[in-house]
Amino acid sequence: MALELGASAPEVQRLANDCFSVVATTAVAECVRAAQRNGDIDPDADPDDLAYLLLTVIRGTDVVGAYGYSPDRLTSIAESAFALLPRPRHH
Repeated sequence: MALELGASAPEVQRLANDCFSVVATTAVAECVRAAQRNGDIDPDADPDDLAYLLLTVIRGTDVVGAYGYSPDRLTSIAESAFALLPRPRHH
């Protein structure tokens, strides 16, 4: 709905942005922070930026999946995206 109506319906756009922001800044950013505390993601990386990046990949994967790509292909996409996350620098 956000993709189809968001550009032409300001209220839909506002609701979609609000929802996306809440998910990004709460659930996903908190997962990034936990991964940073665990040493899996660079502690200097911005967790909010990474949260938006991950949500973009997730939503894009949803769209690709809706067009019939196989679960194996979708898994490969997700694994590639996660492999690009900034890792801690070891000295």
